[in-house]
Amino acid sequence: MRRFFVPSHSLSGNSPVITGDDAVHIRNVLRLKPGDEIELIDGTGLECNARIIRMTAGQVEVSILRRRSEIQASPRLIIAQALLKDNKPDVIIRQITEMGIHEWVPFAAHRSVPVLNDRRIRSRRDRWEKIAAEALKQCRRSKLLAISDPLTFDAMLAYGWNCDIKLIFWEDESPSRPFEIPDAAAAPVQSIMAVIGPEGGFTPEEIVAARACGYTTVSLGPRILKVDTATLAVSTMLQYGYGDMRHPKPSDSALQTYNP
Repeated sequence: MRRFFVPSHSLSGNSPVITGDDAVHIRNVLRLKPGDEIELIDGTGLECNARIIRMTAGQVEVSILRRRSEIQASPRLIIAQALLKDNKPDVIIRQITEMGIHEWVPFAAHRSVPVLNDRRIRSRRDRWEKIAAEALKQCRRSKLLAISDPLTFDAMLAYGWNCDIKLIFWEDESPSRPFEIPDAAAAPVQSIMAVIGPEGGFTPEEIVAARACGYTTVSLGPRILKVDTATLAVSTMLQYGYGDMRHPKPSDSALQTYNP
């Protein structure tokens, strides 16, 4: 069933209206018709089955058939990522959305190349949130990736202060200290923060500061990975170690049912 992203306020009633590019896509590309069923999501975990009622130029009116909510059974997985040059964050955000990471925290490391002013931060964040919303529709998850404002290095370390597990991936850490998949019977954790550095890596001073804040330095093995490759590898390991790759979530629960 085709999925479409709509704002939360649009799903408050029983007959929301889809507008903009999605309405055009439904009518002119997919050629759906009244009576066809689609799925709506708002990025908060709410999913709705809906039936198309009527279509006009630029608008598709639907009727809600059933509502359900996504149940987050796994710990909250947070990736803190040093600011990267060019459009690398665009690819990373799409990938980690698909991987089911819950939150992405950009920060300025000492060796970060980009320097963002307030205007560029707003522009970048708008773009990142749009990419995350598009990826959300494709990968069949219901909660939108949370994207924080860019932080300083020290503010980023403080951001993860209360996380149960705090990891910082460092290319100079011994390969004998890799990230280890936890025992499936181990005590559950509520939140995990994994920190990934810039293209030039972390400075020794940054590693000292991270360790002082309770972060554990770990290795990704003997190879030096590009930052986007490292982020995908870390996301996969976190999901397999703590998330729903190895611990599938329970079935979604129906919240309310409406007759067509």
